[in-house]
Amino acid sequence: MKTSEFLALLEQNPEKPLLFEYETGQFVPKAYHITEIKNVSIESVDCGGRPHSEKQTIVQLWHNGIEIGSYMEAKKAKKIFDIVEKVKPLVQETEIYFEYGNKTMRTSNFKVQDVVNQDDKITFKLFVEPTACKPILELNILEKVSACCGTSSGCC
Repeated sequence: MKTSEFLALLEQNPEKPLLFEYETGQFVPKAYHITEIKNVSIESVDCGGRPHSEKQTIVQLWHNGIEIGSYMEAKKAKKIFDIVEKVKPLVQETEIYFEYGNKTMRTSNFKVQDVVNQDDKITFKLFVEPTACKPILELNILEKVSACCGTSSGCC
């Protein structure tokens, strides 16, 4: 999901609570807070020596451990984004990630897998992307992994 799509959803549904499901049936608890919104630039080089760059928006969700209150409504989240936008403009066409962790789960950056927009709430179904070998993905040679990596093929 692009940052612009997320913001449009907030604007179109100001009264709806926002729920974040990070694992089937596991939600960021009520009364969470958006503590930080990050413009992230990544510069990397893959194992084949090819450079890559990408930008992301990362929204940090925090919860104090006490589940009192309600889920954040879209209008409050939008207000936080508006404050950030005035100080550090967001790159609207970047992928948006949600950073969350708790006492029993390590902090991770979650990507949006699905959005369920119901009459009374919006649920963001999140997932963690697995690591991947970019040369294998880019060259579309998944079936040749063993032939590629560990050789002098230049792929890895």
